[in-house]
Amino acid sequence: MEETRPKVLALYRGVLELLDEGANVNEIKVSDITNKAGIGKGTAYEYFKSREEIIAGALLYDVDRKITEKKEELACHEGFFDKVVYAFDWMERRFREQKVFVRILRLTSEGSGLSRTIFEELQKRKQAGCGPLKVLWEMCQEGKETGEIREDIPISAAFIATLSSMAAFVMYLEKSAEMPDLDAAWMREFLCSGLLNQLK
Repeated sequence: MEETRPKVLALYRGVLELLDEGANVNEIKVSDITNKAGIGKGTAYEYFKSREEIIAGALLYDVDRKITEKKEELACHEGFFDKVVYAFDWMERRFREQKVFVRILRLTSEGSGLSRTIFEELQKRKQAGCGPLKVLWEMCQEGKETGEIREDIPISAAFIATLSSMAAFVMYLEKSAEMPDLDAAWMREFLCSGLLNQLK
């Protein structure tokens, strides 16, 4: 897999370091990334066609690592509803600790070249049987199999509804300082229970 190549990893780490330092994801240049990675700009284009591909790869690489770390923990939760509640809690913790996962959710709802690239990469990873969308799809499949998701609701609809609720929570987390009348615990419960009531 591409991600195991040392120079690709160096580029990914360069992107993640820039983001950790507060760089705006839409303003990062290839030269910024290669300077952080300690490699020549031309080398980046040996592995990637564009800046968007490098950034999308870095963000998804980081999320995939964290999802893999949490998969065992997720497996400890039985049933779709329990896993959804855990996922909302996990997102809030991830947002407070580090915002890469949150950026992906937000960027996939934008119309930029980066958002399209990230969304296309997410779809590829889902089809390949890995990545965060695959995990979410499997949760919805489980919900259908156990009867927690109503029989008349297609898996695709449950998947879109779940992803949309999670994206709404991320948008709230990003803007929470501007909404002093909303508490994070209340908003999490509102979106989470609204989703579950919609699906059962």
